[in-house]
Amino acid sequence: MTHHDVVRLERSQLKDASKIAALAFDDDPVFRSLTPTDPSARLDTLTSFFGMSLKFCDAYGDIYTTPDLQGIAAWLPPHQPTPTTLHLLSKIIPYRLYEWPSKFGWNNLQRLGSFFAETDHCHEEDMQDEPHLYLFLLFVNPNFQGLGIGSVLLQHVLTQANRDGLPCYLLTFTEQAVRFYQKNGFEVLRNCVHYEDFPPYWTLKYKPSLQQSDELTAASQSDRLSP
Repeated sequence: MTHHDVVRLERSQLKDASKIAALAFDDDPVFRSLTPTDPSARLDTLTSFFGMSLKFCDAYGDIYTTPDLQGIAAWLPPHQPTPTTLHLLSKIIPYRLYEWPSKFGWNNLQRLGSFFAETDHCHEEDMQDEPHLYLFLLFVNPNFQGLGIGSVLLQHVLTQANRDGLPCYLLTFTEQAVRFYQKNGFEVLRNCVHYEDFPPYWTLKYKPSLQQSDELTAASQSDRLSP
């Protein structure tokens, strides 16, 4: 088994996966604007946030990884909504959400809620009632970035999407990530700014086709050969 093999994330790996997610998103501009400036406190806050996110995806979707957790992709199936305020309120204890006010701070927590309410609205407008797969999270351990792992994880589900004729949707926060997803067959739907002092974000859509499946396989193989 190589580090490019794709397997399902075990529930026992969720805690370690959330720590890796925190490291992977530590320099993300959106999360930087919503979390403490102290590095240790920021990582602790991000670990808590991604712990909740991964628990949600484990319960309602599919999470794929590689041996030794070099990278992780969490998907939600068609017609599965993202976490709502009402849903989260019902999970205060198991998701440890009672810790969030002290970790994020009330102001940042309000901004986070407002931001995700807006992105949920964009999601609904972008996809309407069209059944689709939603890439909720994709990240690679910083120690293994540049090895094509992100493309391998992405292509694993896009190949299935092509076979089933299902489009895919995602939200991302950096131009570098936009270029990565475009390379893997996604098209930009919108580029938005939530607040004047808030980093931009992009929504992207993947339209399935058998031809793209062949191209993605070739791109994934090319990435494996890159330094």
